[in-house]
Amino acid sequence: MTRFKLLALDIDGTLIGPDARVSEANRRAVSAARAAGLAVCLATGRSYPESRSVWEQLHLPAPHEPMVTVGGAMVCQSDTGRTLYHRSIQREVARRFGSAMNDRGYVAMALVDGWRNGTDYLITERGDHHAASRDWFSKMNVRVRQVPSLGEAGLEMAMLRISTVVDTAEAGQMAAELSRQFDGQLNVHAILAPNYGITIVEAHAVGADKMTALRYIGQPLLIGAGQLAAVGDDLNDLSMVRGAGVGAAMGHSPKALQAVADIVVGMGAGEPGAGLAEFIGQLVAGEYDGLARADG
Repeated sequence: MTRFKLLALDIDGTLIGPDARVSEANRRAVSAARAAGLAVCLATGRSYPESRSVWEQLHLPAPHEPMVTVGGAMVCQSDTGRTLYHRSIQREVARRFGSAMNDRGYVAMALVDGWRNGTDYLITERGDHHAASRDWFSKMNVRVRQVPSLGEAGLEMAMLRISTVVDTAEAGQMAAELSRQFDGQLNVHAILAPNYGITIVEAHAVGADKMTALRYIGQPLLIGAGQLAAVGDDLNDLSMVRGAGVGAAMGHSPKALQAVADIVVGMGAGEPGAGLAEFIGQLVAGEYDGLARADG
């Protein structure tokens, strides 16, 4: 039996592959972790509407742990989508960041709290709407409202993430430039969305990250960071992989993530998802208890 009490799993590139399906190996492993007494939490960069179908594939019995969405900017009830926590971008910062994207020829897509507002995305009138519709909104069931700018008068919705679809060759440079421009105001990353086949540049409020959201979830369960195991595969997983009692990075993840991880998860043998499933099985068996860092 393991000393860990909470298992946090990224979705894209971690729990699911390019087919957007949870493999049977991963479903069984998550079910076994739950049966062994671990709480299981999805921690994703996706919004809740994009995440629910993946959560449903796990067939987890009640009670249901909350879900970390939008890279840690929001925590939702997994079964209902009800918002429990969110951390939004300051309105003036959002306005300026949206304008900076527009000035580069990109539409700015601001994700808002759909449970509260009845709208999931605000998109600016300026920018390449064809690319946004083709590469982003056509692949998800979300409600979209077009606005002149993210600083539109009377716009009261809290913005949790601002992003745009970017040519992969340009994404790194654009993210670096915007990160310098908004240093101390926003966390800006270029992220590969493998299940969409695109790269996005996205920004969150400082402090809106997966580890902060997981601490929020752990508090009422009396679970500290040292009892958390986390698995991810991209730069928006850095905070939870680095801050968890044991953090694991998928083998295809960026070197920066692997560098802070305790474990790099291999491909495994046999059916799809075997690598993650093997890691979860080893975790449940207590094989990583000796690596656990103290609660921070």
